[in-house]
Order: sequence, then C-alpha cells, then structure tokens
Amino acid sequence: MNNFTFIDEELNQLSNQGLKRELKVLASACNPWVELENGKQVLQLGSNNYLGLANHPKLIKASSLASIKFGIGSSGSRLLSGTTSLHIELEKTIANFENTESAIFFSSGYAANLGVLSSLVGKEDAVYSDEFNHASIIDGIRLSCATKFIYKHNDYNHLEQLIKETKNSFKNSFIITDTVFSMDGDIAPLNEIAKIAEEYDCITIVDEAHATGVFGETGSGVVEEYGLSKYFPIRIGTCSKALGVEGGFCAGPKPVIDFLQNKARSFMFSTSPSPSVIGAVLQSLKLISRDKSFKEKLWLNARSLYDNLKQNKELKLNQFKAPIIIIYFDSIKEALMTSNILLNEYNILAPAIRPPTVTIPRIRLTPMASHCKEDLEIVIKAFESKLMLHNI
Repeated sequence: MNNFTFIDEELNQLSNQGLKRELKVLASACNPWVELENGKQVLQLGSNNYLGLANHPKLIKASSLASIKFGIGSSGSRLLSGTTSLHIELEKTIANFENTESAIFFSSGYAANLGVLSSLVGKEDAVYSDEFNHASIIDGIRLSCATKFIYKHNDYNHLEQLIKETKNSFKNSFIITDTVFSMDGDIAPLNEIAKIAEEYDCITIVDEAHATGVFGETGSGVVEEYGLSKYFPIRIGTCSKALGVEGGFCAGPKPVIDFLQNKARSFMFSTSPSPSVIGAVLQSLKLISRDKSFKEKLWLNARSLYDNLKQNKELKLNQFKAPIIIIYFDSIKEALMTSNILLNEYNILAPAIRPPTVTIPRIRLTPMASHCKEDLEIVIKAFESKLMLHNI
C-alpha cells in the first residue's frame, strides 16, 4: 500500500499558509454574468475573455460547421494525419494577421513557448529573461538547457549590463520577454530592448499572449502598436485570451517556422488541435480584423473602471497601461478576505492571486468588452462600501 503521508503534510502546510487552491466551477458560458455550480449568478471579473468572444454566436457557428465537415477530433499529430486544410488556412491567416512570412499553430500558448524555446535555443546559448516572465517561458528555457540570466523586471539597464558581462561566452544570445505582464498590467520597454538587441546582436522573442487582440491597429499586439516588427521578428501569441478560444502560435520568418515544424516537440508529439477549435479561431480573427468596436469597448470599460477605483485612496492600484486592473494587498489573508467578500456579499467573481504565482498578493480585475456600465458600477460600489473599506 502506498504511503502518501508526505502529500497530506504538504497540503496541510499549503492550507495553513493560505496557499491551497480550490477550483471555482462554472455552470455556464463565460458571459459578463456566469452561473456557479451551486446556481449562484455572479459578475465575472476574473477571466481572460477580454473581448467577450468566448461565447460569441459567430464563433460557435464556425466551430460547429468545422466539426460537421472534419469531425470532432483531428485523429493524429500534425506531422502524421492531423493536418486539415483548416489548419493550413489558419496558419496563413495568422501570418497575415501578424504580417510575417509564416506561422505555426500549437495546442496552447504554454505548448507554444515550450516548443519554441526548447528548440530554437540550445545548451551553448544564453537566454536573458525578464524576472516576471510567464511560467511557460521559464519552463521552455529550462528545457532548452541554455544558460539563463534573469534581469530585473522591465529594467533594460540591468539587461544591458548582463549582456555586456556574459554575451561573449556563448554561441547565440536570446532576449525573451512578455509584452504585457498579466499579473501587473504593465508593458515591456520594447523600444529599449530593441536598441540593446541590435547593438549586441541578440535574437529577440516576445510573447504577446495578453496583447493579441488588445493592442495594435489590427490587434496583433504591442509590437505592432510600437511599430517595432523588424526588431521582434519572432512573436508568440495565444488564442485563449482576447480571441476567446484556445491554442497558441508562433509567427515569424519562414525558415524559423519550418525549423519549428521539425524540431518543436510540443508540436511534433501532440495530437493536432481539433477542427472545431481551428474553425472558431479563424472566425475570431476575422471578427477582430473587421470590427474594431470590441477592442474600443474593452478599453473604454477598463479605463472607466480604473479611473473610478483610483478615486478610492484606500486601494493600492497598478498604473493603467493595459486593460488589467491590479489591487495589491499587504497579506495573503487580506487578499483572500476581500475576494470572499466580493463573492459572498456582492456576487463578484474576482479570485485572489497568491504566491507562488506572484510575490505580492493581489486581486486582478479584468473587465470585458461585453460588460455594460451597470456591471462596472456594481464593482465600483462594492469597493466604496464600509465592509470592504474596513477589510482593506
């Protein structure tokens, strides 16, 4: 009989520290208001469904039509029997969307980062990575077996110092960063990183996960917004956030994408994403390319919510750089209590975010394009209440 005492001890320790997670189970689609498994209706303020497309009827229809034509499952990996004409169309559409030569689609953004970093980067190389980069970037670097250098968050002077001191010892040097950091709502200093990369001959890779569909004239991300495409030719993105579906991608020069098709293990050895997913992603890209109102409404909602919360001097907020609003707390207990009050007293779903995901406990509010003015007023009034102010 197996002895799992060590697991029980670890779980008890997590509970005592306020770090044990419990799943919030939804019984409805990700609309502005969602139903929990107990039947309670709550205002959704904790999702990544920025543009409100996860339940859009056009995406549902496109997903259904793709399933009718190609079936539910893809029935194989991409290199064997899992590539349909839809997959090819999507990759061409992504390349056009990103204004690159080519693109490759992965089953998730996590798989994209693992595949890209573990294949493009090797053990003779150096990687310079922002300390707040996503876990998938960190794990991809680990798999690459490259020498890793962590620079202080968004500190390009520290980045340059590290490169000056170490670069000559390695075959290739890569700089990797998120463009939008989802847990602080801030943006990487891409202009400065571009200058450093050019001066020291470094290869740049950016992850636009929380920028795709949110930034840029066409919605392709911060690189487009800043006009820096030539300095960041390899761009990773996800379809599970603003696009409202799932899957991830890498867009870039054709030789890079051809290389990934032959070397990225998370692409080669994963079952191909289902036709229903591909159909929905294609429709989502068409929607946001043709209709800017989704993005405009998102920014309008986020700006309005932030400006109103900013008037409350009791709240410790981030700077408004992206449609992500962060409320910082001095302790895990305070963050958890506030999240519970929001849920139990005001029917607002806004989970607390704790270590090890972040170092400082916080609540992350993410308004959607589909929220109405009345929805946002509920949140504003909740944080103005005596009950909430007493806890904070």
